[in-house]
Amino acid sequence: MKEGYEVVAVNYWKSVNNEFRRITLDFWNTLLLIHDSLEFREIASFLNKFPYPGKILYISLTKTNDAIKPHFKNMKSKIFVVDCVSSQVFEKKGSQDCLFEPAPSSLNEMVELLEKYSKQIQPDIIVLDSLSQFIDLSSISTSKGRELYSFLDYLKSRYSKTSYRFIILYDNTLSKELANLPSTGVDVILKYEVITGRIDWKDNL
Repeated sequence: MKEGYEVVAVNYWKSVNNEFRRITLDFWNTLLLIHDSLEFREIASFLNKFPYPGKILYISLTKTNDAIKPHFKNMKSKIFVVDCVSSQVFEKKGSQDCLFEPAPSSLNEMVELLEKYSKQIQPDIIVLDSLSQFIDLSSISTSKGRELYSFLDYLKSRYSKTSYRFIILYDNTLSKELANLPSTGVDVILKYEVITGRIDWKDNL
């Protein structure tokens, strides 16, 4: 965020004609959240809007547990973090609510992580941060398209009859035009847009 600017509004764009609260209460298996925010606290705030979220398994491919943990202090949920960043730099020993794994190199390897920790933790919500590590939705090749839809089909066929919900984050900080949204592969698509602006009156205090 630019110096001198702060968040003045957060917009939610939705691809379905429901209010946000109703979306969180309705039945869905996979939710794709497109965001343009570099600040993790906005992501934590979004997760905290879910009523009765239960246990959350947060698989992080972009941020270390040390970076995101402070923002989970006021969460209503019990958070379990799978940190796939720290092990690339140094060895760390896992704890009860944080585990360390090498970063998966493909969505197929991500499936293995999901299978392992969904059985171990049995969460209510599984967050994948971030799909943009594997796929560029502004320009997607045929092979990458097959990989993406194969992954989304797996989530539906494997977990649609369970209580698990998946929130898949997509980091679009470069504000590219996303011409390849997997609208038929997910149940809900939301866009989380953070609007920043200079607060002029602060300069006069």
